[in-house]
Amino acid sequence: MFVTLSIFQRCLMIKFNLFTIFFSFLLSSYSLFADETTSYRELKNKIHNFSSKNIDVNMSTKWRLTGLYLEKYSDDYTFIKNPKLKLFNSNLVTNISSETAVDPKGNMDEIYLKSNVFVNRNNSYTGDNVKLYTSYAIFYLPKNLIETDQDVTIITSDSTTTGNGLSANLDSGLITILSNVERIVSDGNKLQTIKGNQMIYNTKTDKWVVKNKPASQLKRSIENKVTTTFNLN
Repeated sequence: MFVTLSIFQRCLMIKFNLFTIFFSFLLSSYSLFADETTSYRELKNKIHNFSSKNIDVNMSTKWRLTGLYLEKYSDDYTFIKNPKLKLFNSNLVTNISSETAVDPKGNMDEIYLKSNVFVNRNNSYTGDNVKLYTSYAIFYLPKNLIETDQDVTIITSDSTTTGNGLSANLDSGLITILSNVERIVSDGNKLQTIKGNQMIYNTKTDKWVVKNKPASQLKRSIENKVTTTFNLN
């Protein structure tokens, strides 16, 4: 038995087939993009809802790392989904999170944080709180150093500061915003805007220093590290 299709029905079928082909192409393209960093690597271990911590000689926790899952590859390349890193230093607690993280060597020396990077530094003794937002950053765990060449926002109890590029030493408490800095300070009912090519914030003394010259050399160094590492994949 043969069924004769109308011109309208044939058009519908052609459109449906074209849509199916296009949708399949999108799925395959997404898969290639999502797996581009690990496609040639051999997966060794995958741990869901993992937790890891580092303890010093006094049996005190120095840091704790958790995440939705961790993938460890044969070359020690490590990928983490939804990482949350908590650092403990006397009365200071620092929380660092992002959507994903990569540890290229698998030794926790350099952690590359990507998408919605958030750093929250809280002093339990003074109650001071510093929040930092950026799109991606490198965290050098042995140095307690955070660097990025991206736009950053820093929020303190009395100000909101934006700029481009950052180097933050968690041990010394010095945060350097490298260029195009604008700080809006709230003083009662008044708002004051301060601009500079570079600003240094001392989180221990709560003091800001404005510099007219941007930290161009440091920024280029960070850009090179970021570009080189993200292109390693």
